[in-house]
Amino acid sequence: MSSRCFVVSLFLATLVTTFATSQSLTSGDITGVVTDPSGAVISGANVSLTSHATDAKETHTTNAQGSYRFSLISPGLYTLSITAPNLQTTQQDVTISVGQAATVNVQLQLAAANQTIEVNGEGGAVQVPNPGTDLSYVVQTSPGAVMNTQGGYGNSAIFGLPATSNLFTVDGMNENDPFLNLNNSGATNLLLGQNDIDQATVVNNGYSGEYGGLAGANINYVTKSGSDRWHGNALYWWNGRTMNANNYFNNQTGTARPFDNANQWATSLGGPIRKDKTFLFINTEGVRVLLPTSTKVNIPSPQFEAATQTHLLTSPASIPFYNQMFSLWNNAPGAKTAKDVLPQGTLPDGTRTGDGCGAFTG
Repeated sequence: MSSRCFVVSLFLATLVTTFATSQSLTSGDITGVVTDPSGAVISGANVSLTSHATDAKETHTTNAQGSYRFSLISPGLYTLSITAPNLQTTQQDVTISVGQAATVNVQLQLAAANQTIEVNGEGGAVQVPNPGTDLSYVVQTSPGAVMNTQGGYGNSAIFGLPATSNLFTVDGMNENDPFLNLNNSGATNLLLGQNDIDQATVVNNGYSGEYGGLAGANINYVTKSGSDRWHGNALYWWNGRTMNANNYFNNQTGTARPFDNANQWATSLGGPIRKDKTFLFINTEGVRVLLPTSTKVNIPSPQFEAATQTHLLTSPASIPFYNQMFSLWNNAPGAKTAKDVLPQGTLPDGTRTGDGCGAFTG
């Protein structure tokens, strides 16, 4: 019986450990102390927190030390309201950030006739220039981060650890590429979705219980959600040759600026499905980059085409197919220029002709 209990306990401990290493913070707290005009703490004051987005309301009362605390609050903008007998009601806007505990101490004043004091403030994430709207770019704003400019894997290294030591999570779920252990990205190496993100945090040396798995930074993103009011946006970015200078080496050789055309877009929509109950939020993003490529292409010479058609006289059913192929080659960009510079050869009878194919770069 005791061995069976030991096995069950070991299984539960392993299960809890597995879950613990995969979770990340997706909420914040707010705490503070309520005092009267003399600075004495107020016990039993009513403190309410109301979401600007969904109008959801939570109410607490201050304890014997006059303190209050709201825990596990979704990130966003809230109104903090404090009331106490014979004192003015105070309302204050507060921004809850993911993984942070905001401290808001409030001193109530003596009440006049039905008077309410409102304190307005602004908060939120700091907006920084972000080329390509790459979500992983926020890592470079944290202490100890170094941009990867030497090649290899990843965009940023933390305190000397390789980029493969960083853990990216979205709403607490792992977002790493399982093969390279990097942030998920496509051919552009951009982690898209900035228009879908409400807040982002970067935790260095995250060795506490809510982090785990990797020794580098923990980069956690919390997505936006719908609200009681319909809202949306549409964004478009463009960059091209006309907005960029030529590089030094091209200028030295007289080479023109290379062509490039980068288009990126995002659009979102959020609102209530059932007011105060159910909400939706949708977002879509994309990127299209056009870059020139130069490739050497071999095409058949006119002499080769004529020789091929002559040998096909014994199988006329194949002639339409080859004529179509020759037409595609001859109409390719740069093909007409290539015909003028085809290398020449000499037949046994002394006739000079093409050697069967020409080359052009385009």
